[in-house]
Amino acid sequence: MKKISVIIPVYNVAPYIMDCMESLRAQTMQDFEVIWVDDRGQDDSIQLITDYIQSHDLPSSWYIVTMPENGKPARARNFGLSLAKGEYVLFIDADDWIEPNMLEVLYAHALLYNADISSSAAIMDFTDGTHRIMYNPHVGNGELTELQRSYLLRHYVSNFTTMLFRRSWLQDNEISFPLSYSGEDSSFMGMCYLMCRRITQIDEPFYHYRIHTNSISHRKHVYRGKQKKAAFRALIDFARAKDLLSTYRWTLYWIYFKKAIITSVLDYFCFK
Repeated sequence: MKKISVIIPVYNVAPYIMDCMESLRAQTMQDFEVIWVDDRGQDDSIQLITDYIQSHDLPSSWYIVTMPENGKPARARNFGLSLAKGEYVLFIDADDWIEPNMLEVLYAHALLYNADISSSAAIMDFTDGTHRIMYNPHVGNGELTELQRSYLLRHYVSNFTTMLFRRSWLQDNEISFPLSYSGEDSSFMGMCYLMCRRITQIDEPFYHYRIHTNSISHRKHVYRGKQKKAAFRALIDFARAKDLLSTYRWTLYWIYFKKAIITSVLDYFCFK
């Protein structure tokens, strides 16, 4: 078993994919696999990855799998997760990149605290050359209390790409990305925080989130609001199935109002 499975959906990211590949090849940890999920884009992203793997004589643990049809990021991530063999998994967006010690440090902390989730901060890299650090809400290291879990649920952002997730824990709790085109990442994080038993958090920014207008999260979509509502209904249904809705009812309804209703209204006026 590999220590980490890195899962990367690939869809029309040719201008940015080299940074992602170079950052993975530069990792100080070597015992990991990289699953590139071809989501049927129209550019030469997959050919660039193929050429890179061959020209650098990378191991067979770097490999490409192809979706039957374009399924958007959620379906591609779930597909990659179904193939992963690592003890922990990391999801990366193919137009982003990571610091050389990200895998090694997060994995070491995951083992130290026997954590289901091991997280770091991120850096937003803007096209004008400016940067901003994004932090996850902080509760410390170790076993989560109900109060800490409520705090995470009230204040979290969907920085799931800054985190290692224990793969067996995701599978045992049936946690996956809802198949919506918007809000699926935030709903996934809500499920994770609902079920997380032990967590470790580092405030050092290891993940570089590239902000550009071509990213999927910045594209207009006529059904964006409906998709967000569907994603967060899936979170509430998940809590109900896990018999946690009564405990976190008002917190989850606040999440739905804030992340599905308010953001949908803002999206509507921004995209008009």
